[in-house]
Amino acid sequence: MNQLYQASQNILEQLKELTLQLSDEEYINSLNMLSGNTIGKHVRHIIEFFDVLASGYSKSVVSYDNRAHDPFLEQNRDLVLNKIVELQRWLATKPMDKELILAAGYSENEDTTLKIKSSYFRELSYNIEHAIHHMAIIKMTVITIFPHIKLPSQFGIAYSTIRFDYTQ
Repeated sequence: MNQLYQASQNILEQLKELTLQLSDEEYINSLNMLSGNTIGKHVRHIIEFFDVLASGYSKSVVSYDNRAHDPFLEQNRDLVLNKIVELQRWLATKPMDKELILAAGYSENEDTTLKIKSSYFRELSYNIEHAIHHMAIIKMTVITIFPHIKLPSQFGIAYSTIRFDYTQ
């Protein structure tokens, strides 16, 4: 499962590269292209999903619904960079796969939580795909609004697409 760890580390490193290049203003400005959201909100969202998985690992329960929505991660690049490094260090320990329970609610008007059998590797895989999805949105925004930012070539591109493009 080295692929999962390597992909996760690559994603976090790419987010770090992006965050280092953005100014504070670029990171926190509400953008029409993001429906009034900010790049910082998207970065925070990605980071919090990885963080929920890391913190839920020891309890064997993961609930993305109960993430912090920490406004400081949306507004403070130094804080998010520190959190990325923290997550990279945790992933470097290469936690073993194990069963997890995914606690999630899918009702608009009922506060009920489903308990779904999952595993650490399955949730890490989900985090990779989830991150790439948000990074693709960030990429479109950066290319259009902040062309001076140099994104890594694979930023926001699914690994299956990278492999496919390589064979063409």
